[in-house]
Amino acid sequence: MKRNKWVALMLTLVLATAVGCSSNGGGNSNSANELNAPEGETKPVQNAAGKFEPPVTITTARVVGSDYTFIKGEDINNNVHNKWAKDKLGIIIKDLWDTPDNAAYHTKLRLSLTTQDQLPDVFIVQDVNLIADLIQSGKVKDIGEDFENYAPERIKKIYADNSKALNQVKNGTQLMGLPIFSGGDGTNPVLWIRQDWLDKLKLKAPTTIDEFETVMDAFTNQDPDGNGKKDTFGFSFSARNGFSNWMSDASFVFGAYTGKFITGNWQKADDGSLKYGSIQPEIKTGLSKLQEWYKKGYLDPELAALDEVKATESFIQGKSGMIAAPFWALGWPLGDVKGTNPNAKLRAYTLPTGPDGKSARYTGYVNEGKVMMFNKDFKHMDAFFFYLDKIYDNPFETGDFKNGFFEGYDYAMVDGKPVYDPKKFPTPMEKAASSGKYNLFWNTPAIPFQGSANYEYIYKGGEPKTRAHNEILSQDKELIRAGALNYEMTGINAPTEFLGAPTETMRSKGDNLKTMELETFAKIIYGNEPLDKFDTFVTDWKSKGGDQIEKEVNEWYKSVNP
Repeated sequence: MKRNKWVALMLTLVLATAVGCSSNGGGNSNSANELNAPEGETKPVQNAAGKFEPPVTITTARVVGSDYTFIKGEDINNNVHNKWAKDKLGIIIKDLWDTPDNAAYHTKLRLSLTTQDQLPDVFIVQDVNLIADLIQSGKVKDIGEDFENYAPERIKKIYADNSKALNQVKNGTQLMGLPIFSGGDGTNPVLWIRQDWLDKLKLKAPTTIDEFETVMDAFTNQDPDGNGKKDTFGFSFSARNGFSNWMSDASFVFGAYTGKFITGNWQKADDGSLKYGSIQPEIKTGLSKLQEWYKKGYLDPELAALDEVKATESFIQGKSGMIAAPFWALGWPLGDVKGTNPNAKLRAYTLPTGPDGKSARYTGYVNEGKVMMFNKDFKHMDAFFFYLDKIYDNPFETGDFKNGFFEGYDYAMVDGKPVYDPKKFPTPMEKAASSGKYNLFWNTPAIPFQGSANYEYIYKGGEPKTRAHNEILSQDKELIRAGALNYEMTGINAPTEFLGAPTETMRSKGDNLKTMELETFAKIIYGNEPLDKFDTFVTDWKSKGGDQIEKEVNEWYKSVNP
């Protein structure tokens, strides 16, 4: 597709209205569906009900791990979802192969680049290097015109509203895949605090970094657990893989001084170019605070050795009193603190701000790095977008999936109303079937940020009007409050602006630069290097490949933002 055609599409998507579509976006014309019919072969067309005749086959591959739950003797190839797709849509879904974990899955996909193994028609990729290699291989399809021709209007609007995510799969003017959206802010941190410790010490929750420091000092030195021992500290976080983390986060400490930049991310500077957060001058101030706090005993002594989940253990074991983690972490893993202290009370708060009210926090991808790619020989993009739109009936609460996916699997009707607790089904189950994972996308695609907005609506006393509202109402009240706080902090989200594959210099020098960064920052925090070592690090980072990486990143940025 020509460059101006793609640009025009992206500019008009947000203004698009549903024209010539059904209420849930289906209904492609038979003439359009017949355009790509192979010679001598009848192209499947949709009947009046939207079903393809003869049926279309779509092959795929996936990870089928322990998070899948099947009932009634079903499996990934024979289940209620596949039966629905065939009977209702005329789409036969066939798994070419499956693996038990992500590593094996991506290894097998990569092998397909160097062997004659067939790529599935449609498949998920969550490895940025592999995405780049697939694009360069010539084995995957440019879907730009297919998106324009076949995507229903409500699907186009979702992608227009989150258009930056498309940068992950752009190759010049080509669109080489489709991001599959998640909640958008589901891994963003809120501040979880041992409320029982605050109450015991008669403290208020911190709203600023200075107040945060006061609470850390009290949690470290005033025996908040009342055991007569000096065995607690203020704040748990992980620095093993960086400071901007989906769990055990510390990005807000730096964001309190930058107001924009956080470590490990590329953000837009005032001049419009992308800059690397970890080398910005204000990061030094954040490091000075962490160094000071570590010296005073406020932090986990093993912070540089602990990954994101391992770092939660000190909080769960009752050794620390604060941690920055997602709103849902109240259930897992932080809720396990009850096993150590049944009387422990957790409460969520907004993240503390800096001296000038500045703030910024870690923000994950709106699609968590998940994209769907398409075999270059796949001929049924019309069927794919029809299917995608039908799956979106679930988050839109329309059509077949208004109440849930499949009655008796993920919900049941009781007295005319949907029930989602499997123990309350007419035939009770200990655990509901994971039928929302049986689809081609491995999970239910989401409308980004809608979920957290729903939490705020319910927390503020809104009358439940949707299935999502009612599902939230059944959750723990503190979790609902945390979800609302997460939404209220939307203005301090700091997602990375660089969504492309690793650049040439990133591939050759990026690992060494990252190791240098993590080791230098850890040594500064531990007091093994002076704070001014940060200035040396910045100079070394720039001269040892960082400046070239910045140039390449901005070349990419310009290429996807012409």
